[in-house]
Amino acid sequence: MSIIFGYLEFTTTSTPTSSPGRIVFIDVLRAYAILMMLQGHFVDTLLDVAYRDTSSVIYNTWLFMRGMTAPVFFTVTGLVFVYLLLRDGRPFQENKRVKKGIRRGFFLLGVGYLLKINFPALLVFQIYPWFWAVDVLHIIGLSLIALIVLAGIIARVGGPLPLWMLLAGILTFFADPFFTENTFAYLPRFLANYITMDYGSNFVIVPWVGFTFFGGALGALLSKRPQLAQGHLLPIALLALGFALHFETAFMLESLYAATQFDFLTVLIHNNYLFWRLGHVFIVMSLFIWVVPRIGKIPALITRIGSETLTVYGAHYVVLYGTWLGVGLSQIIGYRSLSPIPCAIGALLFVLSGVLFIAYIDPIRDRWENVKSVVRKYFKQLYGQLVVASKKSQL
Repeated sequence: MSIIFGYLEFTTTSTPTSSPGRIVFIDVLRAYAILMMLQGHFVDTLLDVAYRDTSSVIYNTWLFMRGMTAPVFFTVTGLVFVYLLLRDGRPFQENKRVKKGIRRGFFLLGVGYLLKINFPALLVFQIYPWFWAVDVLHIIGLSLIALIVLAGIIARVGGPLPLWMLLAGILTFFADPFFTENTFAYLPRFLANYITMDYGSNFVIVPWVGFTFFGGALGALLSKRPQLAQGHLLPIALLALGFALHFETAFMLESLYAATQFDFLTVLIHNNYLFWRLGHVFIVMSLFIWVVPRIGKIPALITRIGSETLTVYGAHYVVLYGTWLGVGLSQIIGYRSLSPIPCAIGALLFVLSGVLFIAYIDPIRDRWENVKSVVRKYFKQLYGQLVVASKKSQL
């Protein structure tokens, strides 16, 4: 039971902010992404359907900004991991980040399922079907493993790692139609949930692992030339590439289809969001890379939030969706029951609560240590009582 009550003590991968080749914008970007996720999930969960008007400029702006959160998370995940992997400096077989990354990948898979457990239902040996649906942590965990596998292959066959990462990202995006156009009904539901969203998953391996490959390409570049994060060239290049992907992706795909006549390209043309969203990620990154080094000292709380994204994610998941006890804000307030103004106020308070949570995370963890032994003892006794009661019922 210690994993259940101790996972909030887990700190996400240490970022380059703690290394000699410090790249501060990464923590700031992750802090921005996690706070955007808090308000995005709150509004999406509690805003009444009647107010989801796509003709509204305000709602459309919110919807657009919310759609950037996950691509930013996956891209930054790839950037951070590959950056640290290569900054280690040792050969792949001796690199401590390899084993650490594999452990972390499986750990995130476990936490992804852990957050979906309903303990009252589990006590009566019931597991709800949505427990098996795949969410962001599952795919981030698999993405870390995929990055390690690809880095290992490149270490063996040779070649420039940034180029191979870039190619892997492009191929992953191009493979998306194969997965969206098939149901995979012949697979066990557990596996199908990682491949298709038809059965309730919010994220799947393809195309989301592609964003981590693109981030990995950028991380590989920065590992060799970290000074690029302090200059003008990289943000300008990312900004130009971002705008090119935003405005010209459809033209590029249409031109590629005209030259190759590959049918899958027509699916990408009519559902052109992957490269389009990647362009937005590059634009956001370019702004953070350029602005952060030029605004002076970053408050420690901001970088701390950026380094505690898993903690914030886990806490918000339980509080908002009420998975562990079946009671959360979505049950107390009412799923999709708020009008815009109360919802906006609630979202602001929800974000502020996340900030305060991290501001006091150290004393919270100290108290958690004291509470953990009591809770563990209680559940051990409860389990013993259930076993005794079960044996009596069988007599």
